[in-house]
Amino acid sequence: MSPGWEHQYSGLFTPLPRFAVEAYTETAEPTPRYVIHLPVVVADLAGALDLARTLARALASMPQVDVGGSTISAEDAQHVRHWVFCDRVMPAHRRCAWQADHDGACSPVDDP
Repeated sequence: MSPGWEHQYSGLFTPLPRFAVEAYTETAEPTPRYVIHLPVVVADLAGALDLARTLARALASMPQVDVGGSTISAEDAQHVRHWVFCDRVMPAHRRCAWQADHDGACSPVDDP
């Protein structure tokens, strides 16, 4: 591969969240699961992250929604994803509620 490929494909090598790994773990009788893809167009990355956080938090009370797995991508580069929230798992199997790449220690609640 050409020099600098690591940066170009860095989103491809992001570890999958635990729920995604578990979803693809074979069981005796797999149950069908479906993922909803809801295209929303926003003009810039900061605005897209803000809207994604707002939508995810609005739906967080629904048990089917994994807020921690929220990602966004550019329309013409959907294979390169940006995490919306920090993906670290906290005690009691809760995820950190802060935005991705936050400063300071992780917290399972949004208020630092």
